[in-house]
Amino acid sequence: MIFILAQICGVIALILTVISVQFKTKEKIVMCMIFANLVVAVQYFLLNAITGGAVSIINAVRCIVFYYYKKKDKKPSIMVLLIFEIIAIISGITSWQNIWSLIPILVTVIYTYGLWQDNVNIIRITTGIAGLGWAIYNIIVMAYVGAIQEIAQLVSSIISLMKKQDNKGEV
Repeated sequence: MIFILAQICGVIALILTVISVQFKTKEKIVMCMIFANLVVAVQYFLLNAITGGAVSIINAVRCIVFYYYKKKDKKPSIMVLLIFEIIAIISGITSWQNIWSLIPILVTVIYTYGLWQDNVNIIRITTGIAGLGWAIYNIIVMAYVGAIQEIAQLVSSIISLMKKQDNKGEV
């Protein structure tokens, strides 16, 4: 039953993540990713993938903080970026289960940098990179719907990058 519940969480996260990269603004992308990260955290904890769960909660908090800055029409400082990068690394180390725990740490560091940027295309590129890494992790921890979600995220990111863009880098 727990395995099935985890896969249902994966379906919800799949829908949220694929939709997120199709939005035209950073604010909408980030809001959608807050909810996706929380659902993914539940999925990982249900599957006893502790590093993935811990990092996903940090990712949700990061999205909230970055969203707050954006609503104030400010960019988080380099110090805020570094704090989240360090927290991701520390949480990965403290929740370490095996060598595969490196994947959530690395993709979180990459994606945090992407979200810190104002360029939506950089967000889309780092979303794709993160999707590939999380897909591999999901297969390893048996989050099969999550793996499909991450592959869909990668494809969605590629599609959004291929769309005709205006001079602001937004579709």
